[in-house]
Amino acid sequence: MEPKYTVDITLDENDIKRFAKMLQGDQKKGYIFTAVAVLWILYAAIANLRSGKTLIGIAMLIIVIGCPLIYLYTSRRELRKNYERIKAQGGDKFTVLFYDDHFETRGEKSKGSYEYAKLHNMIETDRDFYLEVEQGQCVILQKHKCNEELSAFIRGLKSRKTAN
Repeated sequence: MEPKYTVDITLDENDIKRFAKMLQGDQKKGYIFTAVAVLWILYAAIANLRSGKTLIGIAMLIIVIGCPLIYLYTSRRELRKNYERIKAQGGDKFTVLFYDDHFETRGEKSKGSYEYAKLHNMIETDRDFYLEVEQGQCVILQKHKCNEELSAFIRGLKSRKTAN
């Protein structure tokens, strides 16, 4: 059987980063809470420094500066490790073949077949389509690699899913 559409995908670290951000969802509440906590600790550090409690004030300043830096470093390192793991498994370069009732992925080291009816979700962002084949596991399709006809077909998967 011949596929209706075929698309070759090559993912880079930025594609994986966008996927991770999409999975995390809107983080505004977390950012606001963190900013308030940092400001509170910063205020307490300044108050301690002014009242002569230099050691406590300096320790609080180290915490205010160090914690966000550690978080940024570890999250970026984790992202790089995930990307390298995906790359080592051959998941960064693959072909997706779309048929009437399912799609297939074929890579150098792996392949899979997924029925449209069993998709958990189809998410569209400004740059990508995410076909969620299992909870938290998606096939990433870069929009710039999809022609208009394929994009319309993928969007139709979501309406097909909600109709079931």
